[in-house]
Amino acid sequence: MKGFGICGITFIVSSLIPGCNEGIAPVDEQSISEAHGIQGTIHFTNWPPSDSIIDLRLVAFLNYPPIDIYTEVIQGRAKYTDKLPAAVDSFSYTLILNPLPSDTIRCIAIGHQFGPDIEKDWRLVGIYYNPGDSSAPGKIFIPPDSLVANINVSVDFKKLPPQP
Repeated sequence: MKGFGICGITFIVSSLIPGCNEGIAPVDEQSISEAHGIQGTIHFTNWPPSDSIIDLRLVAFLNYPPIDIYTEVIQGRAKYTDKLPAAVDSFSYTLILNPLPSDTIRCIAIGHQFGPDIEKDWRLVGIYYNPGDSSAPGKIFIPPDSLVANINVSVDFKKLPPQP
């Protein structure tokens, strides 16, 4: 997954772009009822020293492998969580994929920023695999108006997945 460091830039850019262009507006009930996404638990083992955990995020990609993560996010083909907690045994998450279309997610990965260079100091530390098949990232079809459960990811900081 060459260019995973670009994900860090995406986080900065997205925080600088105003999140609301309509001021205070009522919540669109249709968008809530049509929410779709994934949920599960991330299990962690063999944490590195706490000062090496700059950032940690779960990212869902419509395309895999992404050529450029920044472009995937900006063009609406990837979605990521807020920063994940460090030094925990497990963490339950829900990632609403709107405005990504209901479609097949081709890769769910945990990215770890381990150093100060937000563009280069990223690596994969976990990938979702379909049960019984660790030969390639798991693909998941996300139906409209559904949260697909049990999308669990294991992270062992001493046994990293292959780095694309």
